[in-house]
Amino acid sequence: MSIKSNLYYSALLTFSTYLVPLLVFPYISRVLGAESIGAIDTVDNIIDYSILFSMMGMSTLGIREVAKSKSDPKASQATFNDLFALNAISTGIVFLLLVLATILLPAMHGRIDLLAIGGIKLLANLFWIEWLYRGLENFKYITLRSIVVRVLFIVSVYIFVRQQHDYIIYYALFVGVVVLNAICNWTHKKSIVSLQWRNCNLKKYVKPFIVLGLFAMLSAVYTKLSMPVLSFTCSDQDAGYYATATRMYQVIIALISSLISAIIPRMSVLIKEGKTAEIERMTKMAFQLLFFIAFPVIIFMELFTPDIILLFAGKGFEQAITPMRIVMIQVLVIGTEQIFILQLLIPLKRDKWVVYSGVAGVAVWAILSAILVPRFHAIGSAIVWVSAELTVLVCASFEVKRVLGFTFPWGYFRKGILIALPYIGFCILSKMVFANVLFQLGGASVLFLIYAAFLWKRVKL
Repeated sequence: MSIKSNLYYSALLTFSTYLVPLLVFPYISRVLGAESIGAIDTVDNIIDYSILFSMMGMSTLGIREVAKSKSDPKASQATFNDLFALNAISTGIVFLLLVLATILLPAMHGRIDLLAIGGIKLLANLFWIEWLYRGLENFKYITLRSIVVRVLFIVSVYIFVRQQHDYIIYYALFVGVVVLNAICNWTHKKSIVSLQWRNCNLKKYVKPFIVLGLFAMLSAVYTKLSMPVLSFTCSDQDAGYYATATRMYQVIIALISSLISAIIPRMSVLIKEGKTAEIERMTKMAFQLLFFIAFPVIIFMELFTPDIILLFAGKGFEQAITPMRIVMIQVLVIGTEQIFILQLLIPLKRDKWVVYSGVAGVAVWAILSAILVPRFHAIGSAIVWVSAELTVLVCASFEVKRVLGFTFPWGYFRKGILIALPYIGFCILSKMVFANVLFQLGGASVLFLIYAAFLWKRVKL
């Protein structure tokens, strides 16, 4: 499958991801309220962080290794067996630790019902094996399966979640998405590989599994743990505001991440083959896509944030406006960071430097969290997160320049700004002409889709 096809299916997958909060969150926020949403998001962040411990570097390592071996069926079979066995061991250990933490820590007792459901998510994630399909560049299957599962989730939420105390049902349905994806992937993999426990060679993958996992966990400190820190330091309500502020960002960055992740398998092969010119071309293409998408998105979100909060969350979530505006800067920051780290440093096996960058980010997060979160609550959490990611970006950029001589592409950056400038005028005009918020957002969104379609034809892939 071509890179352009991979990007197309990745973009379609992300669009389906966008539909979930678009269709579900306005309803859920009004039915459950900020406190219940904060409690759910706090527990889910704990579970997601547990998954990071269980997965370690599997999401990236699996894609890289499967991509390198996919031309040889025997090598692919061996790679899958080794990686899955390693992942099964780590998942079992983490699950037992989660059970012990739930029993021993008093702070966990008040949320034991949600944690029990989250434990199912942790176990199901082992069998999701999305890294296998991404490494094989089977993005068509990933996209079609995900869309079907998400449609079922949306319909189920409207049927079964009707009152505030239905927050447990909502979280169960949310976890059910992971379970159903895992069932589909595990069943489908029989046509590709089979699970064989004999002759597993775990030793050669242990080091990159741990090293890449350390970076994932370090990154999750300022992404996943910010919510529990805010909840325990301030309140579940503040966590609810922060969750609302980051929800739309998560959808947008998922688009950026999906486009970059679609390139990783191909980049791993190119680096293995030593095709320097093609590596440079694909890197420049990735930056071009990032800037052309990031600037209009940031403009749209900064101008329409109050309207978006009111439309999707309803009244009572006004304190999420400023955090959302701050967080939206991350579209550009993390997009650039992912190109440097996921597309270049990891395929080049510069794993240790990736970890060093993560350590620097965590240090900044810890210091600023202690200073800003107790005083500024959700706004403080947003500032801390941006600061941590900027630190990681700066560190990664130094290593990329040292190894490849590649510097930040300011030419594409300036071009992205220039192309996006007319979009500012249109967004402002849309706010002035249309009185209805839906018409304002719809007009600006339609123009962005036209803009994106234009770029899609112009970018050389």
